Amino acid sequence: MNEPLPAGYPIRAVSKLTGIGIDALRVWERRYKSVVPARTPRGRLYSAVQVQRLMLLRDATLAGHSIGQVSKLEDGQIRELLATPPATTAGPAIAAEHTVIRPVLAAIENYEYTTANNELGVLASLLPIPELVYRVVHPLLDLVGKRWYGGTLTVAQEHMISALLRNLLGGLVRLYHPREPRVRLLFATPAGEMHEFGILCGAMLAVAAGVEAVYLGPNLPTPEIVGITNRLKPEGLVLGVVAPGYVPDLGGALHFIAEQIPAKTAFWVGGSGVRPAIDGETPQRTLFLESFESMSPHLTRLLEAH
Repeated sequence: MNEPLPAGYPIRAVSKLTGIGIDALRVWERRYKSVVPARTPRGRLYSAVQVQRLMLLRDATLAGHSIGQVSKLEDGQIRELLATPPATTAGPAIAAEHTVIRPVLAAIENYEYTTANNELGVLASLLPIPELVYRVVHPLLDLVGKRWYGGTLTVAQEHMISALLRNLLGGLVRLYHPREPRVRLLFATPAGEMHEFGILCGAMLAVAAGVEAVYLGPNLPTPEIVGITNRLKPEGLVLGVVAPGYVPDLGGALHFIAEQIPAKTAFWVGGSGVRPAIDGETPQRTLFLESFESMSPHLTRLLEAH
């Protein structure tokens, strides 16, 4: 006699099948009515048809479509949408590989913090952290920077983006925090450097590698950076410098930090324009990171050493 087919899939199984986080599944169901699973004493049960629909919705959001829009479509319409090349004439110019961030950017442009936060949360549940940084966060920051310098982004929108990314980092740190971390890194920017996007991305990549990331934030006085580092004695200190011209005596600050922090603490400075901006001799034991990609092998080396 054949065994009866299961009545449905529990939410944890659906999360594994689709790659969509449990929290995102609940948001999609509650807010967008993407699917309506059966309710049983054991919890939600999703049918095979509903699982297939969730996979379509996942693919659509990764292609850059808003979950709020595609959840209103029939499955056949979503398939047609996925088969149709994205329009290139609507709205501000966004490269094809960056369409995944279009819903986030649109929400920021309309000052819709909750919507932008939800869209980022969905992407965070679908993508591994490195892919989240390289496909979502970094392209978003690149576009934001260009629009800031072009005068099409307001101070309030820039602050909104900073708050969104800090919130995202906090969620990732809580989710991926190792029980017994072997390596701890501090992330900060020196006094005068208000741009924190670089250290936010760096901290996310560190979390993905299994490192404990301690985010200190931007615009910290040099003595405070040294004092915290000496107190915590981390395996590494990472400073981000996007605009060297705004940091008073950058070379002197880096020399002082390199000399005063514990000898066993690695000292990394991120930013493509830092090295040329330093007058005189380069601080000893200072490692310059020209890009986010260059950070990965050094994280691996640091973990292997501990």
